[in-house]
Amino acid sequence: MLVLAATLGFTASATAATTATAATGGQTLAEVRGTVAGVMGADVAAKGKQVAPGVLDFGGFIAKSATSAQLACPYQYLCMEVRGTVFNFYTCGLWTVENWYGTGPWNNNQTKGTVAKFYGQSGKEIWRTGPAPVSGSADWAPVWSLRPC
Repeated sequence: MLVLAATLGFTASATAATTATAATGGQTLAEVRGTVAGVMGADVAAKGKQVAPGVLDFGGFIAKSATSAQLACPYQYLCMEVRGTVFNFYTCGLWTVENWYGTGPWNNNQTKGTVAKFYGQSGKEIWRTGPAPVSGSADWAPVWSLRPC
């Protein structure tokens, strides 16, 4: 979820009306934009507009520099840290990702009982979170897509 002065080498795309918030730990806005380019594509990254100090709005998701190493997760979000970037998903949909690796925390703070699912390269479910609210840590290498709800 999620380097930065350089492209991460992974991509993510929504196949439904899905929105994410990406927050990067201690990076500049240019580095945040670089992460978004690696995740969503250069054309999306070019559309980001600064809406507050340290905050870029890309029209569907927000990217910002993290102010804490702690994985804070707002209510009704699925949050995870992938390669130093925090992703906050809040709309149901299928996200396809590539080249995720390393381990990191996750926090399913969605509405009570919501379960997030993670899929491998073949599209088969490889693991799921417990019913919200719940948190843990994961190895991101086998994850090729996810469905927050």
